[in-house]
Amino acid sequence: MIDKFNIRVYGILLKDNKILVSHENIDGFSMTKLPGGGLEFGEGPVECLIREFKEELDVTIRVKQLLHTTENFVQSFFKKNEQVLAIHYLVESDDEIANLQTTQATNLGRKNIHKFEWVELENLNLKSFTFDMDKLALNRFLELI
Repeated sequence: MIDKFNIRVYGILLKDNKILVSHENIDGFSMTKLPGGGLEFGEGPVECLIREFKEELDVTIRVKQLLHTTENFVQSFFKKNEQVLAIHYLVESDDEIANLQTTQATNLGRKNIHKFEWVELENLNLKSFTFDMDKLALNRFLELI
């Protein structure tokens, strides 16, 4: 039974005709997704995204535009009692990313290994993304550019 919401906030960072993609592994489950994470109590979606980029990449971002919000029911892959709502923004940053690989603890005490990669827009393969919500947001982004 679904009895909780999980609000996720993601950013499409475009720089020099490339976007930043996150390859993550949590306890052996590998996924390709956009950078971002979970909204915490007491913060808004924009604050969440700024915090996530700072925590994961040690960069400061500016949110430019809302691109996509989940419009359909999505059950969490990780917690079967949760419904996921994703919000995707176009973001920018003047900061250089010094470290494209990080490891963080998850809320459940697991390890999340991040490997970030800059992908040329012309080589972007939407099928390589794990979650439909990222594919939908990227489609919206590609329509705008």
